[in-house]
Amino acid sequence: MEQLQQHEFMRLEKKGKLAWITFTREHKLNAVNTAGTSQLLTIARALREDPDVRVIIIRGEGRAFCTGIDLSELADDQIEMAYHRQFEAALRLFETMEKLVIVGMHGYCLGGALQLSLAADIRVCTTDCWIGLPAIKESLIPGLSTWRLPRYVGWGRAKKMILGGQNIQGEEALRIGLVDHLVPKEKFFVHLDREAKKYLAACSTGNRMSKLMVNQAFDMDYDQVLSNYFKLQERAQFSLDAQEAKRAYRAGEDPQWQ
Repeated sequence: MEQLQQHEFMRLEKKGKLAWITFTREHKLNAVNTAGTSQLLTIARALREDPDVRVIIIRGEGRAFCTGIDLSELADDQIEMAYHRQFEAALRLFETMEKLVIVGMHGYCLGGALQLSLAADIRVCTTDCWIGLPAIKESLIPGLSTWRLPRYVGWGRAKKMILGGQNIQGEEALRIGLVDHLVPKEKFFVHLDREAKKYLAACSTGNRMSKLMVNQAFDMDYDQVLSNYFKLQERAQFSLDAQEAKRAYRAGEDPQWQ
C-alpha cells in the first residue's frame, strides 16, 4: 500500500520498506528556502521513528536535484541562522538513523544539495550532473561539507572544491570517490529506484548496524570503537534478521529481511 504526504516544497511517499522524499520546487531548480528546511527536518524526524521504512531515496523533480540555498531569499535578507540549524539537524538525522539513505543527483547538485548528499549513505549520479559548493561566492561557509567532504575525497580535493568554488561533473565525482554509481539521465528515477532496490535486498539488521560502525570510523579511538562494535554486533547476531539468515541458509533460499 502506497502512502503519500504532500508538503509545500516536497512530498513524502512510502511503499513497503521504501520511502521517497522528492523536492518539488521545480521553478527554483529545487532551491531550498527556510520553510523547506523546516519541512525536511519534520520529514527526517518522522522517518527516523518509522518502524517499517528501511531505505530512503531523496531526489528532485525537474531539471535538477537541488541547487542549495535559495539565493533570492538570501539576497532579500530572509535567511536567518535558523535556516542553517534546521538544515544541519535534518542532515544529521539522515546520517545517523538506522536506515539506508540514498540520494539521486541529476542536473545540478550544488551547495546544500551536495551537503545533503554527503550526509547520505549512497550517491547515485548522472554523468552530466554539475556538482559543487559555491558558498564562497556568497561569502558563506558551505555547511558541514567542510567536515564531511574531506572524509570522502581527502583534504586536498576538498579544499580545491570548497575554496575554489568550482564545479565538477559525474564522471570526475565517481573517479575521486564522491559518488558511488553513475546512471543514464534518461528515466533517471527508474535507474535510481533500481539501484536502491539492490541495497534494500541487502538491508538486514547487520547491514544497518554496519552503517553506524562505518560512520564512526574517523571519530573514535580503537577502544571506543571496539566497545561499540560488541554492542552493535550483539544486536545484529541475535536479531530476527540473523535468525532469517540461518533459516535461508539451511533452505538454500535468499533471506527475506524484517
